[in-house]
Amino acid sequence: MRLSFFYITILCASFILSCKASNAVAGKEKKKKNEVVLSEDEVIKLKSSFFEGNREKMMGNADEALKHFKECIQIYPEHAPSLYEIGLIYNQISQNQTAQSVLEQVVTIDASNKWYQEALARVYEENREYVKAAGVYEKLIDLVPNEMMYYDAKANSFLLANDLKSAMKVYDQMEEQFGVTENSSLQKQKIYMAVGKNDKAIEEAKKLIEAAPGTPRYYNNLAEVYHKLGQNENALKTYEKLLEIDPNNSYVQLSMATYYYQGGRIDEGKKVMRRAFANPSLDFESKARILFTNVAYSEVPQGQVNPFALELIDIMKTPHGNEAQLYAIEGDLLSQSGKPLKARDAYNKSLSLDENQFLVWSQMLLINSEQLDWKTTFEESSKAIELFPTQGTLYYFKGVSALQLKKTEDAIDAFLVGKDLVVENKSLQGQFYSNLGDAYHQLEKFEESDKYFDLALTIDPNDMLVLNNYSYYLSLRGKNLEKAEKMSRRTVDQNPESSTYLDTYAWILYKMENYPEAKKWMQYALNNGGNQEGIIVEHFGDILFKLNDKEGALKYWQMASEIGGGTDLLLKKIETETLYE
Repeated sequence: MRLSFFYITILCASFILSCKASNAVAGKEKKKKNEVVLSEDEVIKLKSSFFEGNREKMMGNADEALKHFKECIQIYPEHAPSLYEIGLIYNQISQNQTAQSVLEQVVTIDASNKWYQEALARVYEENREYVKAAGVYEKLIDLVPNEMMYYDAKANSFLLANDLKSAMKVYDQMEEQFGVTENSSLQKQKIYMAVGKNDKAIEEAKKLIEAAPGTPRYYNNLAEVYHKLGQNENALKTYEKLLEIDPNNSYVQLSMATYYYQGGRIDEGKKVMRRAFANPSLDFESKARILFTNVAYSEVPQGQVNPFALELIDIMKTPHGNEAQLYAIEGDLLSQSGKPLKARDAYNKSLSLDENQFLVWSQMLLINSEQLDWKTTFEESSKAIELFPTQGTLYYFKGVSALQLKKTEDAIDAFLVGKDLVVENKSLQGQFYSNLGDAYHQLEKFEESDKYFDLALTIDPNDMLVLNNYSYYLSLRGKNLEKAEKMSRRTVDQNPESSTYLDTYAWILYKMENYPEAKKWMQYALNNGGNQEGIIVEHFGDILFKLNDKEGALKYWQMASEIGGGTDLLLKKIETETLYE
């Protein structure tokens, strides 16, 4: 507590005026013991300095205020109001030891002023001299016996000093003075539990109920005591009693559900949980937290979702149907449950309520791309970019979907913007570069294509997909075949069972006119699943033709035609039994 500036000024003025002014008559009088006699000039100077000190203090000028208050002390060394203000300023500027010394002096001068005592107690607490603080609060109790906060403060000081016995005595004094109070009873309860007197702790919790039988939180407190002591049956009985008093108390419903679960009474627990989640008085955030921490991933194998969580989501839609986050959570749980299309519907609902959810847009776009729904991915990524124009991943989704839709110019525009928004994420930036390489290749802008593939490899020299695509595109153009061969060889060394990488490597050898080696590596590709891919089977026929095995070439071209997926020249090769490139 602090005196107002006006009150302190009046107090000081009153004190100053009580001092005798020196004059011809007064000077001849015999001074009384401890009486201070000031001249008129000193009275005026003291009053002026004290006023200026408070003015500077109100303006936040601690140094100037301190200077004026010290002037007061030079005039009158035991001027308690000035010493008090000096102590407060030292406390304010964190010179607590000096503040303590000054305030100790103040209460020596005037022990009856509760403001001085309170200030000293606070400084003792800040200096962790809790026993001394308790002593000051004892004096304050003597000064103002009916001020409950002094008892609380004294008891707390003993608690901080780890003197539980003394703290308990103070709480007993409080009870005698004021009757059963919530704070003192709860503190006594904690102390009893700390020293192992559990029966006493229960008695204190029951005292509160007896003092105010209709107060729900006191029953909740007793139930929590029982829970902490492992007396779950008693806790349940208390909660049941509380529900008679407050049947719609959602927190009690949740607590009961928890105890039922812990006791293996799952069906009863679910029944109460349903009531709690249908209860509009329980806030959405609490329900969401409980859903994730206590339900969604409990009683199921790791990585799976408890179906009861989705049931609770449906229940929540009645009291919280306008909460966008509810449907976002539903989308997450459905996605984790392996139901991507239902998850997408939930995300769409969430965004219809609040479109400013970047993570929800990201999840929905991911599902659309995984479902190969490139048209929707392109449309929705374009919408999301309008809302979040600085999020690079959105440009990535738009670019990839545009490539798949043969909107190559749109893809390039998206990738060019996005690559500069993900400079801190080198891996993603590398993917932007590699996709730019693909896009420019589609437009036959080979110089730009090569440039971006090279940039992608500076970020990750071991990116197998980039190494494969880049080397394959070079082979199609018949350019830098030695570079292409080296890049492709790294892919087959790292992935010797990949028919795609083996096909690329064999095709580069074919372009280098090393047909025997090309045949060998293409045979590896066929043996590793390539015999189910038309383009690889067709490539093997081309190699055989170059090795003068025209009968074998025709056979594999016909096989490729049956499988599907060959080049546009495949039928012409079959009809003319001749190789076209």
